[in-house]
Amino acid sequence: MANLKLEQKLELRQILTPKLIETLKLLILPKLELQSKLEQELMENPMLDATPNEPASDNSEVDSEIVLWKKFIDGMRLASRNLGMKDNDAEVIDPTTFAKYEKTLYEDLHEQLLASAHDDREFRIGEFIIGNLDDRGLLPLAIQEIKDSLSDKLEPPPSDYEVEKALKTVQSLSPPGIAARDIRECMLIQMKDLGLTDTLAYRIVEQHYDDLLRKNVPQLAKILGVEDSEVESAMEILSHLSFYPAEGRETNTSTIEPDLFVFKDNDGEWHIVYNEENLPSLSINKHYQNLLKKAEDLNEDAKKYLLQKLESARWWIDALNHRRKTLIETMRAIIENQIDFFERGPEYIKPLKMETIADIVGVHPATISRIVRNKYVLTPYGTFALRKFFTTGISSSSGEDIAADRVKNRIREIIEQENKKKPLSDEKIAQILNAEGIKIARRTVAKYREKMGILPARMRKR
Repeated sequence: MANLKLEQKLELRQILTPKLIETLKLLILPKLELQSKLEQELMENPMLDATPNEPASDNSEVDSEIVLWKKFIDGMRLASRNLGMKDNDAEVIDPTTFAKYEKTLYEDLHEQLLASAHDDREFRIGEFIIGNLDDRGLLPLAIQEIKDSLSDKLEPPPSDYEVEKALKTVQSLSPPGIAARDIRECMLIQMKDLGLTDTLAYRIVEQHYDDLLRKNVPQLAKILGVEDSEVESAMEILSHLSFYPAEGRETNTSTIEPDLFVFKDNDGEWHIVYNEENLPSLSINKHYQNLLKKAEDLNEDAKKYLLQKLESARWWIDALNHRRKTLIETMRAIIENQIDFFERGPEYIKPLKMETIADIVGVHPATISRIVRNKYVLTPYGTFALRKFFTTGISSSSGEDIAADRVKNRIREIIEQENKKKPLSDEKIAQILNAEGIKIARRTVAKYREKMGILPARMRKR
């Protein structure tokens, strides 16, 4: 009799529901877009009540958040002086007033590309792609058209591979789906961003887009070997995606507003304040909740409507609390790992990986990637994107890694102090840095110099 081997396989899978998709999307949203989305929900959902918020602190032991807020304003005097403001002006000006500034979508993408491009050629190709996006955030050009347009601007002319690579880099920027060449690609990019590549929804868009457009549920179910209900659930998930990446935001300008404030009190303790300006505290409307308790007084349609709105209201309350908690915990972990930045200044930033912060917060690195996207923090040194704190490093003779941004700043200082009649070559700059204990090759100096927009030595000569 043959031996029978019984195997038991335990597999943990995350069930991706439309509400979970929305929760992930909520993590990514910048503050102003979140405000707009919340305002819309408040207008449409009678079950949701809102009351104005005081700034939320990370320190529950402090007696008064108002005191914290006043301390924060005092702590921002340094920043106000850096912006050319007088001390007496800083007394009456809300620090968020000068934290907000207008930025075009192009400028926003350009800034992200500066941090993401692997070299100068990729940056220049990516810059051309960004400059040719339409008002919807889609790319109306084919690869060959991009190559032809850049053939006399880059030497040698870019290859198909280089253009495709640069396009992928641009498509990794925010908002999700940017630079897609059509709606189908826009949806696929968004699902990749949300970690949905192994889902039926992704498979339908990738392999059966025409049937999806015809909404042929039975045909799709037959082809895919699944139940009609599974296809309908997948289509429900797809309905939560955006067809156009620039949808829901101004294409000409977008206001950047800090999500967090970080300041140091008189006792030397660092505090995090979650910026809840225009983000009200949510609660369930008591009147409609009481109506539901008296179900016998309601017809079925009214009862169903209120139950749906109650579920949505509870989801909003939980989702916003999750967003706040994750963002504050992430910022706290960043401060702990970048304490020299906060104590001594931006030039003391250190190499930091998202995996390190994810381990501390207790979430997946992809969650950290989402939560820091399009998020800003106002510090005593100015406003910074949270992505700024995650940087690669260069080895030093002491064995300690030095952040790439710090090395770039040192390269800039060396060039600013050089003899303009005899500018330093990349090789000479590399020698100076190595003498200072920073292990760096000439080609890396050239790469950093190009990213900072600094000309080579022969073109700096006066």
